[in-house]
Amino acid sequence: MKFGAHVSIRGALHLAVDRAVAIGCECLQIFVGSPRQWREVHYSEHDFDLFVAKRRDAGLDPLVAHTAYLINLASADPQLHARSTAALIYALRVMDRLGGKAAITHLGSRGTRPWPEALPRVAAALGVALEATDRAMILLEHSVGAGGQVGGTFEELRDVLQAVHDHPRVGVCLDSCHLFAAGWDLRTGDGLGAMLREFNRTVGLARLHAFHLNDSQGTLGSRLDRHANIGQGRIGRAGFATLVNHLRLRRLPGFIETPGFDHHGPDGRNLRLLKQLRLAGKPRRQRARSGH
Repeated sequence: MKFGAHVSIRGALHLAVDRAVAIGCECLQIFVGSPRQWREVHYSEHDFDLFVAKRRDAGLDPLVAHTAYLINLASADPQLHARSTAALIYALRVMDRLGGKAAITHLGSRGTRPWPEALPRVAAALGVALEATDRAMILLEHSVGAGGQVGGTFEELRDVLQAVHDHPRVGVCLDSCHLFAAGWDLRTGDGLGAMLREFNRTVGLARLHAFHLNDSQGTLGSRLDRHANIGQGRIGRAGFATLVNHLRLRRLPGFIETPGFDHHGPDGRNLRLLKQLRLAGKPRRQRARSGH
């Protein structure tokens, strides 16, 4: 598994690459604007080109964007639904321009309305976004499922994929904290294996394109989405050692969204911990070739 972080674009878009390199990223996740505003940032071609050149030189791959937190593709409010769809399109267009792999998005909340009523709205938004963009994927992020959040079960993710006719540009991003909060025990190989078997049966592992690697402040099944630093939460180092070295997950990029040991966001210490766990999981012969 390759490791990266959600890195700030504060000051200039291309500065995210510098920050990612400084903390030891191998891949990169960014916002393409403010996560708590609808406003779209209009970058210059120079901004885009500089980012592309820096990322190429740094070898950070893949690049993904996380969409704005305001997005609610399941909303029955026409204005909110339209704004949400437009925000998703904006993130995808920036990823298209930067050569990014995907935009990762939460699906929003259906509130008290039933899932069969909300599903067509989600599918319609995704269809419009796919039609309006060229290449970047949409990755649906699994949620904790609290408060009517959509995507809190593998069945809901499957329903969305089926509703867009298994479009090749739509996939899934799983989050270790969300999974644990939703009741999947990732602390053991048996627990992780059970989760992956169910995901494969319901959604299909071929649809899994990224992982968010966050420890959990909440207990197993708590429905509490509170990230912790790697090894400082309820999943623990042993759980992450199993996760990052699992044969079915090694092909994936893993992005941290941790609070940071200095409380300033994802940091090099979290990434170094994950790299140590990855190295420890290699056969002795591979470790020797790595110089360890």
